[in-house]
Amino acid sequence: MKLVGHLRKALAAPASGEAGEENRLTSARVSEVFRLHGTASAIVPEDSALSGIIVRLADDPSLRGVFLVDKQGRLSGTLSRVGLLRWAHLQLFRGRGRHRASVSEFFGIINADKVKDVARGDPGSLSVRENETLQAALDRMIDHEEDVLPVLNSQGQIVGDLRLSEVLQFMLMKGRWSQEKSQGGV
Repeated sequence: MKLVGHLRKALAAPASGEAGEENRLTSARVSEVFRLHGTASAIVPEDSALSGIIVRLADDPSLRGVFLVDKQGRLSGTLSRVGLLRWAHLQLFRGRGRHRASVSEFFGIINADKVKDVARGDPGSLSVRENETLQAALDRMIDHEEDVLPVLNSQGQIVGDLRLSEVLQFMLMKGRWSQEKSQGGV
């Protein structure tokens, strides 16, 4: 996640050659960026069988995230790669060598049969709104060590995902690096 931190600093830094003009990168909104590569995440009902999601993730390595929705179609949680790693480790090795899980958490993960049993809650901190700044999105990615976040509309419904690759693409298209690259700089 050091790269995300570097990008955050770069977005906040004033761009050369843009004196008197607001920097397009620092004022960018999530809505300008999150559709550059399409969606790479699955949106599933929160009561979905965990086994079905595991099969889907194993069969499609391009999936970057799993977002859970409630009956109203609003985000209720995310299944992160770290969550899946913990689940796999506990399933395979019953936590040997890892002492971070409490007893209740251990049995909760071991006995999980629905995707919501291993997902992270708190949709507000694990998502971004379309109208939020790109800096706010990068801050959230860093804080939660995620490189993909669900993007929500004003009703709290998922309209896509924002990935680090899209932020990088946006920077190349709109940022100062596009000029440097064409001049042989970076």
